[in-house]
Amino acid sequence: EAEMKLLHDWGYTTITTELLIKAINEGADLPPRPIIITFDDGHLNNYTTAFPIMQKYGFSGVLYIVANYIGADQYMNVDQIKEMAAAGWEVGSNTINHLDLTSLDPQSQRHEIVDSREILVAKLGLTIGTFSYPFGESDSGIIDYVHFAGYVAAISLGFTNDQGTSNLFPLQRRDI
Repeated sequence: EAEMKLLHDWGYTTITTELLIKAINEGADLPPRPIIITFDDGHLNNYTTAFPIMQKYGFSGVLYIVANYIGADQYMNVDQIKEMAAAGWEVGSNTINHLDLTSLDPQSQRHEIVDSREILVAKLGLTIGTFSYPFGESDSGIIDYVHFAGYVAAISLGFTNDQGTSNLFPLQRRDI
C-alpha cells in the first residue's frame, strides 16, 4: 500500500500495455506521468491484496495469466479475473504452464504461446492482446510465435529509455 500511495502522491496514472502500444503505433495521448503496473502468473493475492489497494488509489493494472493456473490453489479463478477486467484491468497471457520457453522445442513453444491465448479467450471471454515471456526469456523463434499468435506486444525484463516500434516484442519492465 505504501508503494501505491507514493505513486499516487507523486501524480502517476496507471495505463494498460495496450494503451502504450496505441501511443507508440498511433500517437494516442497518454496521461501525465503514465505507469504500467503488471502482475504475472495470476496469484490469488493479486485479487485479495493488490486489487483493493490499487482501487483505493484509482489505479488499475495488467494481469499476465498462466492458463493452467486458473482456479488452482492460491491462484485466481475465472470470476475473480473477470471482475478485475471489468474494473479496467488488462489481461494478457503468460503461457499455459509457465515454462522457460527457451528450453522447449519449437512445437512446445508454439503450443505454450499460441494455444495459451486461445485458452484464455475461451475461458475468460476477454480480448488477450499482450504476452509476458516467462522469466523474461525469449529468442527470435519465440518472438516469431508471439507475432504469429496475434499479440500486439510482449513484455520482458530490462530497462531502456528507447521503447518504440522497434522493440514491441519485448517491451521492457523492471522487476520489483
